Amino acid sequence: MIYKDFKELSLSRLGMGNMRLPTKLGRINQKKAQEIIDYAMEQGINYYDTAYVYHMGKLTYLGI
Repeated sequence: MIYKDFKELSLSRLGMGNMRLPTKLGRINQKKAQEIIDYAMEQGINYYDTAYVYHMGKLTYLGI
């Protein structure tokens, strides 16, 4: 993973946008979403786009 210094942080140049997490019947498929996020973290991604409006603010229970 390539990182870029930003202020006092070292952020991955590749980020993960979470607007399109997998859904099932209109709700986030928690198991699949957690698998995707875990994989991204294992690959060194530490920059996540988690705007509150994504999935009507329901990302917080995934630990993001």
